[in-house]
Amino acid sequence: MPENNDRINLLLEQYINKTISESDFNELFDYISKDENRHIFDDFMKKVDKISLPDADVHHIDWQQMYDNIVAGKKEKSRFAILVTIGKTITIAASLIMTMYLGYKFFNKQPVDYAVQTTAKQDLVPGSNKAILKLADGSEIILNNAQNGVLTQQGHSKVSKSNDGLIEYNEQTANGEETVYVNTLSTPRGGQYKLMLPDKSLVWLNAQSSITFPSAFTGKQRKVSVTGEAYFEVTKDKTKPFMVETGSSSVEVLGTHFNVNVYPNEENAAITLLEGSIKLNHNNSSKLLLPGQQAIYNAHSSGIELKRVDLDNVVDWKNGLFIFEDASVAEVMRQIERWYNVDVKYIGKTPDIKFNGVISRNNNVSKLLKLLQAAGNIDFKINEKTIEVKQINK
Repeated sequence: MPENNDRINLLLEQYINKTISESDFNELFDYISKDENRHIFDDFMKKVDKISLPDADVHHIDWQQMYDNIVAGKKEKSRFAILVTIGKTITIAASLIMTMYLGYKFFNKQPVDYAVQTTAKQDLVPGSNKAILKLADGSEIILNNAQNGVLTQQGHSKVSKSNDGLIEYNEQTANGEETVYVNTLSTPRGGQYKLMLPDKSLVWLNAQSSITFPSAFTGKQRKVSVTGEAYFEVTKDKTKPFMVETGSSSVEVLGTHFNVNVYPNEENAAITLLEGSIKLNHNNSSKLLLPGQQAIYNAHSSGIELKRVDLDNVVDWKNGLFIFEDASVAEVMRQIERWYNVDVKYIGKTPDIKFNGVISRNNNVSKLLKLLQAAGNIDFKINEKTIEVKQINK
């Protein structure tokens, strides 16, 4: 059946190139769910694996586990089940197929209709544009309640709010010496916000994060401090380097795009470079990063590990997505805690599951949990503002 083989390969290539239509996607899913087409799927995945991971030994990949996840159960359920791998690491190529259903919706900017029943007693809505701006005099502006337009004046900077979740500092020309006012923008759990600094640099704040910055950048440096997670697009100025302080570390920048993740309840901090160049200083160590590299370090040690990462997985939180790659239950639930403003309680042993997939951050929490629950041996229960996580023994 060479025609059938060619058709499946064509559809797989269209999926990878993000050009597949919804009808063709459903056709592809039906093809790879049939046992007689298994060999075509295997051959294609090996080819992709060699391209994506030239040093990988494809014989060590558990294709049976992955294929069983795709074809197991009812059609709709299997589309959810492909999001997870139990107690196992998968390759980039395997992750590609495992995210196929939600990935299609993401690539085509369409909402996902899961058509599932929630077993939750209550549901929780996703986070939104919420933040508090603390001014130099100690007064606070709750931004989600504030009217759009000019909010206040800080030195020679007018502070304005727009309706798309942006706070903008427009620095006016100063006559003579300028007084600098230190402000802090902070997001609660379940909040996010975007900031334009006085030098026109842009900052996206994730949930439960903050940035402290001056109303004007005077002197020889542009210095800010961050907690939690923030994504920066820094305006270039060779005469005035940009500096991000994060407690035990600092990042030196001239003009670039990078992500800072320094949540105190995460095991390690991570600085990821998308464009340009940065230098990370941590305790007694320093590293220069190249685009596509991530620096991993611990606040209590001086070592810095550099590795290459999938940049989409790091920064697509600002584009409304959770992207999980071999993420443990604890890692996933910490993100859920921050974004849905909820506490997590484990009943018994923490399930040994790795999640891989693309999920919208705009879903109510019950839909997200239903997808995660498709692993088959994990259960979630929502009690008011607490999510209970329980291992299911089979």
